Amino acid sequence: MSENTINETNQTPPRKKPAKRGRLIKRVILLTLLAVVLTAGVVIYLAKSEPAYWKKHEKFLAETTPQRMEELAEQVEDKLKMLANLGIDENDPATRALRELTGQGPANPTDNQTTADGVVETTEYKIKPEDVHINTEETITLDNEQLAAVVQLRMDEWMLERGYVKPKEIEDPMIAVEDGNLVMAFKLKAGKFDAVISGKFDLTILENGMAVLTLKRFLVGKLPVPADSLGEHLRRQSGGDPRAEKVGEWLGKLQELEVKPVIELEHRRRARVMAYKILKDGLEMTVRIQDHKTYKEMNGALAGVPVD
Repeated sequence: MSENTINETNQTPPRKKPAKRGRLIKRVILLTLLAVVLTAGVVIYLAKSEPAYWKKHEKFLAETTPQRMEELAEQVEDKLKMLANLGIDENDPATRALRELTGQGPANPTDNQTTADGVVETTEYKIKPEDVHINTEETITLDNEQLAAVVQLRMDEWMLERGYVKPKEIEDPMIAVEDGNLVMAFKLKAGKFDAVISGKFDLTILENGMAVLTLKRFLVGKLPVPADSLGEHLRRQSGGDPRAEKVGEWLGKLQELEVKPVIELEHRRRARVMAYKILKDGLEMTVRIQDHKTYKEMNGALAGVPVD
């Protein structure tokens, strides 16, 4: 065998690894880009999708006439009026007993007074409804339709009475029960942004009579968004519209909110929410109805302050 043949046999073939490595890097880059595109597509899809409870709400709004909506809201108001008027009936035993104890007339409203000269006079009762003592518990139930009607028709007025104005970017707010959760939601329109914002929350009644409202998570469409970054997320999605960011920041402050769960009633009475139960499609609340004096006494006792 010649020397040239030996050299040719022992010669190392050219390496092809760099070419293979280059193809591998390109493949990784393409797969990464594909994953990013798919992820972005899923995010956009989830953000533009609507939760099932919102679709039910939209269907309810579309199919319910203004007259029926007003009827549902009035049903809730009638329940509150019933609580406000407990024991105030002229012939109610509690009212008669109060008249007798306070010297404002005989126990029986049909009794008359006879003067010294034998003249029979009919007693006119001057007792005020707000002075009728009451301190009792009642249960009221609100279904999803009643909740939706009250929020839709009465929330703006309720907020204005307390010095708040609902941003015009918020449309069709709702509160409902869905899959064992309390849910709030609304449509937000600001700049290029048009999506459903919602949150699922818990309500805990504390021993001191206060209640803590805790939002467990926020959803933009069906996309979960952390509360601390919700404002920035809405700002980006709206094309930099500051109105969307402000709504997000406002929602972020609602992560945990302590409120007094008290409903103001007529005759200076209050309905203090003591407990609640989530039903399949509604809410059952146990409330303690109190006159203004008893309510003040209970407030003092809960706060550990002696009552005069």
